[in-house]
Amino acid sequence: MKLGKKSDRSERMKSVEREYGVAEMALAELEVALVKNSALLTAGGLSIADLRAYRAKLQDTYFIRLFAEFETGLKDYWKNGLGEKPQTRIMDVIDSVSSKHSVLDTWRFNAHATRKYRNRLIHEEDADGDEVTLIEARRYLGKFFGCLPDDW
Repeated sequence: MKLGKKSDRSERMKSVEREYGVAEMALAELEVALVKNSALLTAGGLSIADLRAYRAKLQDTYFIRLFAEFETGLKDYWKNGLGEKPQTRIMDVIDSVSSKHSVLDTWRFNAHATRKYRNRLIHEEDADGDEVTLIEARRYLGKFFGCLPDDW
């Protein structure tokens, strides 16, 4: 059975969260392996500083990917579901879709909180935005996305 676009887009967001889980497991295994063989990194031209940077930015990387899936899905809906040229600012798309589908204010607010945190990560904007975890973001964006029609 073919999934509707909403289900497909939701599954894409869930898969980002699952891939993050795999990356966390791989990191844990790498750290165990490094205790046994500290040359694993240097053999690949890497250092402990590289490992620390990877660990520090791992969730951020997947957070950005998650938001990109959400943004792409909303713009796809805007273009193909509403037959309109997508607005360029995702902030405006979130607000417009919210008003067209009576999205709860809490869900709209949480989608914006997620957007602001994404901006803080990649644009160094909205530094006052609160941190949102990957798990929270997937839940927030999933609830927002759930208000869309099943297919478009």
